[in-house]
Amino acid sequence: MMLLIESGILCLLWGTNGLVFDAEKGESMANTNGKLDKFIMKRLNQRLVFSIILRGGSVSRQQIAAQSRMSQMSVGRIIEELEKLGIVAEENGGEPEAGPGRRAKRLRISSSAFLCVGVEMHRDGVNVGIINLHGRVLRQIQHQKDLSACPPGDAIALIGTLVGRILAENADLPVEPFVGIACPGLIEDGVIRFSSQLKWKNVEILPALQKQTGIRNIFIENEVKARAVAEDLFGAGRDYERSIVLSIGSGVGSAAVFRHELYRGKLNMAGEIGHICVSPGGNMCECGRRGCLQTYIADWAILREARTVREDITMQGLLEANANGEPWVINLMNRVLEYVSIAISILANTYAPDVIILCGRLTEEYGMLRDLILKNYKREISDYVLSSFDLKASDFDSDGTLVGAGTLAAYRLLDEIL
Repeated sequence: MMLLIESGILCLLWGTNGLVFDAEKGESMANTNGKLDKFIMKRLNQRLVFSIILRGGSVSRQQIAAQSRMSQMSVGRIIEELEKLGIVAEENGGEPEAGPGRRAKRLRISSSAFLCVGVEMHRDGVNVGIINLHGRVLRQIQHQKDLSACPPGDAIALIGTLVGRILAENADLPVEPFVGIACPGLIEDGVIRFSSQLKWKNVEILPALQKQTGIRNIFIENEVKARAVAEDLFGAGRDYERSIVLSIGSGVGSAAVFRHELYRGKLNMAGEIGHICVSPGGNMCECGRRGCLQTYIADWAILREARTVREDITMQGLLEANANGEPWVINLMNRVLEYVSIAISILANTYAPDVIILCGRLTEEYGMLRDLILKNYKREISDYVLSSFDLKASDFDSDGTLVGAGTLAAYRLLDEIL
């Protein structure tokens, strides 16, 4: 077993030349030439046990020992340390262990410790929530505002105000001073390099937020990558080694997780599928180029086309008209479905995933459209590719990205502890 840590998330990559650390022996149990520092081994083992419990939901010490290939004595000591930190809690019950009627005590991640704040930015506003280590939103504030028409300074001040408000209104909860922000666009080194949805370029929001809130530990991530973390840990990607998230809403994006490790690519640019040119000389995009994928399947792009025929039509009205068989709407929706199928085909052929997960405002708020995609996604995909992956809708409602933002903050917190 090889251990990798990506942005604080422990990744387990199984291989033939595995490496397992045993704190009792103080040395590698694999065939290695040198010894590792005991402190490093202890942290790696703690993170490994934490990851096994998190993904298992409720596991026994025997199960942890079997999966980690550590001795039960080593596992027991690590569990004691995690319990003292408040990360792990014990519960009674489970399958019989050594003797008749005797049951193993099972372990789970605490649902009330290490709560963090998640922030989701999107074109139409800001959502702020308190998230636990089970990926649940305990409290939430939603604020509607057109951020694309808002100067960055005003948007930053709004976020700071909402973070302060949710903390003040929930002083009964033991929330840690760690904040994760999910934002649409290209995020590099904490800077929003470009966001076509927000119409921002090279905006650095962290220093101003840290000053306003008095919170030092604030982190920012691309919204789809944050969502992919939530799906991998708590959602539709949980049981897969290779998952892709395809988000369709006011923008279009994707993110890849391989063996529980987020793939970023150079400059954190991996997954920017919305600006792939699928029709040279085609529809005008917010980025200034023509023919980008999002100009055919993003919500504003669909409505832009529809309103050339009916000025006041809404997305719900469009879907109802499609169900009622209006010819012009059927023609438009067939084109939308064709380009969604192209997007899925690009992801399936490029990444060869086990599963592609649909999320984003369009599929979360409009069940009729989600069902149309699930029924018609095969149109532009080769038969040999179709059999290689599953297509699923997200298990989350509209709060999956918020969960991802809060979870990334929680792992930054755990980085300082484990």
